[in-house]
Amino acid sequence: MVADGDWYVLVEEDRNHGSNSSYSPDVHRWQLSREEQATDREAASDLAEELARTHLPRSPSPIKAGHGRRIYRLPDGTLLVRITDGSDQVHFRLTVAELISDVTEAKEPPPAPQSKRRLFGR
Repeated sequence: MVADGDWYVLVEEDRNHGSNSSYSPDVHRWQLSREEQATDREAASDLAEELARTHLPRSPSPIKAGHGRRIYRLPDGTLLVRITDGSDQVHFRLTVAELISDVTEAKEPPPAPQSKRRLFGR
C-alpha cells in the first residue's frame, strides 16, 4: 500500500543503442536510471533541481571536470539537462512524480498437465 504523498524524483537517461545499418539513424531510448524519494512535492522539486546541477549520467566516455551543463525546464515541469564535454554530449531528464500504486502481482500457478490424447479417440 502506498502512503498518501509519496513523492519521487525520477532520473531518465538517454541510452544510445547505435544503428544496425549505415542508412538508419542511431536509436535512442529513455531508461529509468535512478529513483530518489522525497518527503513532499516541494522537497522533490528542490531535489530535482539539485540533481540537475550535480548528477553525472553514465556515458561511454568519462565526463571530465570543466564540462558544460545546460538545464531546461519544460512546460510540464520536467527538467532536461544537456552536458557537453568537448565534442561529446549526453543528456538526461528529471521528473517529479507522485507514487500512486506499488503492487507486486502474485505469480500464477503453472497450468495442470493435460492428459495425452490418443489417435481416433482411443
